[in-house]
Amino acid sequence: MLSYKHGFHAGNEADVLKHICLIQAYKSLKKHHNSITYIDTHSGSGLYNFNSEYMSKNREYKQGISKLENNKFESHSINFYIKVLKNINNSKKLIFYPGSPLIMCNLTDKLDKLSFYELHNNEFKLLRKNLSKHINSKLHNQDGFEFLNNKINKKNKTLVLIDPSYEIKEDFNKVINTIKILDERFNNLTAIIWYPVLNVEKNDLFIESIRKLGSNRITRIELPLKKYNDEIGMKGSGILLFDGSDFLIQNMKNCVKELYYTLKDDDCIIKPKIQRV
Repeated sequence: MLSYKHGFHAGNEADVLKHICLIQAYKSLKKHHNSITYIDTHSGSGLYNFNSEYMSKNREYKQGISKLENNKFESHSINFYIKVLKNINNSKKLIFYPGSPLIMCNLTDKLDKLSFYELHNNEFKLLRKNLSKHINSKLHNQDGFEFLNNKINKKNKTLVLIDPSYEIKEDFNKVINTIKILDERFNNLTAIIWYPVLNVEKNDLFIESIRKLGSNRITRIELPLKKYNDEIGMKGSGILLFDGSDFLIQNMKNCVKELYYTLKDDDCIIKPKIQRV
């Protein structure tokens, strides 16, 4: 787990889906709340250079952000996401890919409160450096799933991004348990839970485990991009949206179709899913 580096995957298809949803979730909440508490459970270092050894190795961004950055889309959500990335880069050409911490630090205002969790010591040091200018941020060098053990003001509107690596199987169970706790204890919290689609059988079992929780507050957004077969590797990814607004869900419906036809492999015939769990 602690050998995981998000830099190998930065800007890939999963980041595209996840960060579009995150940006739109924040925008929809700010329409109704002056102050947002934001919690990022697996922050990484927050910034990834396209020329770094990590991004250069697998070049996963070629199948993600590189297919989007110079295009215009019908979906305002996709266009705004690209605009945010270019604004952070202060350039029409992307020099680095900002992770969720840098995206949120640049979107939020001084009334918002941000907390970032990162367990990996080296990643935490880089995160602290990359966020040094953002004074409304609090950093925690610990497992992001521990955020529930820290005091959360239930009166404040809270947005949480839960984005583990899933390199260890326990992460799936931790996600299920976290959603159960959120459903039982929190009425003023929206969560975005990202997950990888590795194969059909295991994905079906995971979604069924979520369904068995009996919550009526979860929407599944799933974006398949590769042919579902027995080969090792990620076939797509998904988001479990906990207590997302109808406005946010509709925005994601509008953009997922365009993402699917822009990013998918030619032999992928499985369609995206957006449905209540």
